[in-house]
Amino acid sequence: MQPASPPRSRPVTAGAALAAVPGIGGGVLALVLAAWHGTWDLAVDGQVPVDAVVAIAYPMTALVVLSSSALRRGARALAWILMVAGGCSGVATLSTVVAQVATEPSTATDVAVLLLSSVWVPGFLSLLTLVPLFYPDGLLPGRLWRLAAGAAVIGIALLTLGLGLYPETFEGRIRLPKPVSHLGIAQGLTYAGAALLLPAGLAGVASLVVRLVRTRGLARRQVIVFLAAAALLIAVTVTQGSLPSPVDILAQAVAAAMVPIAIGVAITRHGLYEMDVAVRRSLVAVSLGTCLAGAYLTLFALLQALPRHESALSAAVAAGLTGAIMQPLAKRLTAGVDRMFYGDRADPFAVTSALAGRLTEAGLDVALVPQVLCDTVVETLRLPAARVWLAGDSSDRPVATAGAVGDEPPAEFELRHRGDVVAELDVWPRAGEQGLHPRDELVVRGLADQVAPAVAAVQLHRQLQRSREALVAAREDERLQLRRDLHDGLGATLAGLRLQVETAQYLSDQPDVDGLLGSAGDGVAQAVAEVRAITDGLRPAALDELGLARALSALADRVRAPGLEVEVDIAEHVAAAPAVEVALHRIAAEALANAVRHSGARRLSLRVRDGRHVELHVSDDGVGLRAGADATAGSGLGLASMRQRAEEVGGTLELLTSDSGTTVHALLPHSVGDLT
Repeated sequence: MQPASPPRSRPVTAGAALAAVPGIGGGVLALVLAAWHGTWDLAVDGQVPVDAVVAIAYPMTALVVLSSSALRRGARALAWILMVAGGCSGVATLSTVVAQVATEPSTATDVAVLLLSSVWVPGFLSLLTLVPLFYPDGLLPGRLWRLAAGAAVIGIALLTLGLGLYPETFEGRIRLPKPVSHLGIAQGLTYAGAALLLPAGLAGVASLVVRLVRTRGLARRQVIVFLAAAALLIAVTVTQGSLPSPVDILAQAVAAAMVPIAIGVAITRHGLYEMDVAVRRSLVAVSLGTCLAGAYLTLFALLQALPRHESALSAAVAAGLTGAIMQPLAKRLTAGVDRMFYGDRADPFAVTSALAGRLTEAGLDVALVPQVLCDTVVETLRLPAARVWLAGDSSDRPVATAGAVGDEPPAEFELRHRGDVVAELDVWPRAGEQGLHPRDELVVRGLADQVAPAVAAVQLHRQLQRSREALVAAREDERLQLRRDLHDGLGATLAGLRLQVETAQYLSDQPDVDGLLGSAGDGVAQAVAEVRAITDGLRPAALDELGLARALSALADRVRAPGLEVEVDIAEHVAAAPAVEVALHRIAAEALANAVRHSGARRLSLRVRDGRHVELHVSDDGVGLRAGADATAGSGLGLASMRQRAEEVGGTLELLTSDSGTTVHALLPHSVGDLT
């Protein structure tokens, strides 16, 4: 089988690349200017490192999303929100540094003061309103959310204008007053914007809560990843006052970078937008850029703290040391991202060792080997689903399944043992991949070869079980036929013969003949009793005389006693094959007997449900079965014998015991072997 080639990534358009320049370029240039002009202390006080990280990380995450090979409208909307937020943060960060390093007023400083006081609003508040509304699929689920998004956009615009016109003076190396201001208009716009943004922000939080409550699986994990990153950012922000400088700034910068990284991980790891190799490389680039920026800022801050430091020298040394760790850091990040997407496929020995460890666990049932194989494939290779079919199995159900099976065709692998195909392993490719990657194929084939002997044992076990079920069914059918022959044939003949002997005895007037006829009648009566005992031993007589439902009710009537309340709820038309009827009757009889003898119960319940399968529930409110209850007298059936009778016809039996009582639950097929 030749795997289909994976889809190619969509190239980032020139417009998207150009839109990322204000964010990434502004953030990087701001850090360089602050270090070069020796205003690092002012930059730290103004939160420039944090803003720069936001300006760099968000556009890079947007570029990752826009490079998808199957971009949807919702994905585009969310990507452009991140792009705008990062661009505004980059402009605000660069404007702040320009104002800080200025030594005299100019047109550039006037523009910088206007921008730094206002343009941060769309860069920051969009993350609190629009991103929660559009996350994770980029689509607004209803009219209420669309109104909230519109209010957020209008509120951000009004607040941006209001803060831009608010009269204030920027304190850097020099005092820079705002060139254009109007207090009245600024207050009106600010209040109007805040009035719209507050409900929009609450709606954003509510949308995340609604998605968290209503969704399951993939979508819910995506929301949890985003909320975890946001909670980390909030926690770091709240604890800013208790952290020493520059640890507080570095911690906040790292926490701010975790939000876009979390968004990228949630999107790419779970395949929401079906990303390909280019996306994973972009994720490595984002992570590497964030780590290098953090390392550079840390080294620069430490060098600046030394006596007789020089900003230019500190920047150069920090850059050199950061460059020295770039290659090993990139290698580790690439390996980490590959592991996040592909699991341990780069290390087949780790995968086979993990499977071997699970297979050698003490007490592992051989029947669970296929399930262990499926779980190992899904967990260690990060594949969406795996399924195992046993060869020669007449059932239309797989013997084991793990993960969420998709609609696309799976890759099929034969499990061979001694040249025979014993099972088939179906493995689904990752989202966005048209076929299983050759490296994944190589690892899966190794797992299949490793586990094939154990699966062959499972196949043999199931064949033996089916043979056992067939023998049990044939035995009960023969017993039913034999009982009918004895009851309706030999039994009726003997009964007629006894009647004839008794009639001859009545007509005889000779004492000797009368004695001989009496002895013959007694012998015939004994033979009739023995035939009846034989037929009752072959099959409970109540099943043929009363039917299954009334026979089970009769069992409950038999155990009724003063002080014991017996509740009976049996489906009226319950029916099953002869072997299943016998197993159900004998299991119910033993369970009722055990409850009466050992539980000390005051209430006993017998329930039988007839649906796709026949379900038997015998429960009591007693003290539970003791360990010795498995060796009860009477019918000779203990708990092990009840379970054996259920398994003989392809059913299951479980015992649930607690302080509030005991329940015997048997699940049996209508025909022998239907459950397996």
